[in-house]
Amino acid sequence: MKIKKIPLSLMVITLASLLTSCAATTITASWRDEAYQKQPRKALVMLVTERDTVKRFFENDFVAQLRSRGVDAVPGYTVLPPTKKLERQEIVSRLNEVNADSLFMTRIVDKKTYQAYYPGSVYATAPGYYRHNWHDQYSRSVAYHGQGYAYQQEVVYTETQMYDVETERLVWSVMTETYIESTVEKEIKSFVKVIMKSLSKKGLVPKP
Repeated sequence: MKIKKIPLSLMVITLASLLTSCAATTITASWRDEAYQKQPRKALVMLVTERDTVKRFFENDFVAQLRSRGVDAVPGYTVLPPTKKLERQEIVSRLNEVNADSLFMTRIVDKKTYQAYYPGSVYATAPGYYRHNWHDQYSRSVAYHGQGYAYQQEVVYTETQMYDVETERLVWSVMTETYIESTVEKEIKSFVKVIMKSLSKKGLVPKP
């Protein structure tokens, strides 16, 4: 019986694939006002953050995905001033100005960084295959043990809500957990897709 060594390049590709598959946004809590049966005609999209570049990319992608479902939408940064905190009446004025009937608001609730460890791999051999002395067996065992490593894992927790503009009533809300494993742009696109899927499932926006 011959044991084949796994090429290092293949190990790296496989590991990268596994890590990428874990990089996802998941919904941890969800609520919907079942009495609300309308769908938005025009929406204003807001990401509450002081990071202007992230805000623009997020709101643009959210708006694009709403429009792909037949919902007209406006990114908040195009009508709201880039101040740290906006007064209620200022937001209401802009909502009326763009004739929006719905407001989508996303905010970061928490952000954590964990020290994680990937343990590496152990390649086992068939029982009784090696009939050598103990030090020879030890040498072979070391040769087939992949080295582990430590890395930082960043997790972002967010809340996304939908409001009816006319009544100012909350009609839908989700809490999400996102493991950051890629670029901000890719994570945002993945995040918005999860949000749209939830909205479609709840009947709040049309399916694409």
